[in-house]
Amino acid sequence: MKLAILGAGAMGLTAAAVATSRGHEAVLWSPSGKSTTGLAEKGFVTSTGAIEGNWPVKFGNSIDETLANADAVLLAVDANGHRGVMEAAAPHMKSGVPFIVSAAHSLSGLYLAQLLAMRGTDAPVVSWNTSAGTAHRTANGAVDIRVVRSRIEASVTPASASADAMAMCRALFPAHFEERASALEIGLLANCNPVFHVPVCLANIARIENGEHWAPYEQTTPAAGRLMEALDGERIAIANAYGFDIHSVNEHFHRSFKTPLASMDVMNATLHAVGRGPKGPMSVQHRYLMQDIPYGLVFAAAVGRIAAVPTPVHDATILLASTMLDFDFAGANTILEALDLGEMSRNELTAFANSGHRPTMDLRTGTSQ
Repeated sequence: MKLAILGAGAMGLTAAAVATSRGHEAVLWSPSGKSTTGLAEKGFVTSTGAIEGNWPVKFGNSIDETLANADAVLLAVDANGHRGVMEAAAPHMKSGVPFIVSAAHSLSGLYLAQLLAMRGTDAPVVSWNTSAGTAHRTANGAVDIRVVRSRIEASVTPASASADAMAMCRALFPAHFEERASALEIGLLANCNPVFHVPVCLANIARIENGEHWAPYEQTTPAAGRLMEALDGERIAIANAYGFDIHSVNEHFHRSFKTPLASMDVMNATLHAVGRGPKGPMSVQHRYLMQDIPYGLVFAAAVGRIAAVPTPVHDATILLASTMLDFDFAGANTILEALDLGEMSRNELTAFANSGHRPTMDLRTGTSQ
């Protein structure tokens, strides 16, 4: 099968390596073009770590060329790029071709579903709670894959297309796919990373601003771990208010990295002791802050307000980060801006997330920022 991958960073390269290693054809497209410079001549991507090899890959010069004759499409850009890429892709999508959002932060899959419906394109949107793996791009076209996900949770919009769309996911990737009924449940599940990334980054903001080398797992002290678990408790309370039973960030680490369940500081120390873990950001523009606060914490707080769930730790963390970094994180989520959920009730949001249909919706399309 042909998989069109929109995004050529660490997650796009990982998806290409995994799918190609399973005998599929991958075509990579970089929205900026920078991540694929010089790669067409090579004709392959290189992976080390969990999967090692040189994998033959094609590179699209344009989004319409990349999507042509694709059996499935996978979005692999940071959350702040979802809206722009979705708006670029929607005119070229064909009915029946699944579009996988990896990972579906802030209900971005529902935004794409609305764009497709407006065009009369009957293509299923598959929202994943995570990516195909954890990895670090070492150069253009080269990626060090730490973990290939063994388990991914996903929802399909519309639900009537779920059987074929989930079968496509299982054919392309080795993970065990667990289907969830609601895109909102997936959106909250995708928020595991922000409740880890944001506290440890704010606790180490001087290291980041000074461009120092540091290790997030090593610096997850008991205090940082308590903030992570407090944010996570609110995330789980929000999910419960909508009738969802979601796993904790501790369980997410246990599932992803096979480390024994414990407090976050202990789990991170265990992983660091055996050489596991990502490198710490060396710029405040890193996605751990610029993506995870607006598309993770701000999103969770917004759907919490709709369900009348107090989120004082989320609100305080967003305010603290906005003050420290002199940036309006609360106003930076372009997906929430487009979906305009503020006037919805809990029941209306639940119905919208389950069905993908909101006939009275005044979708705020246009040029994304």
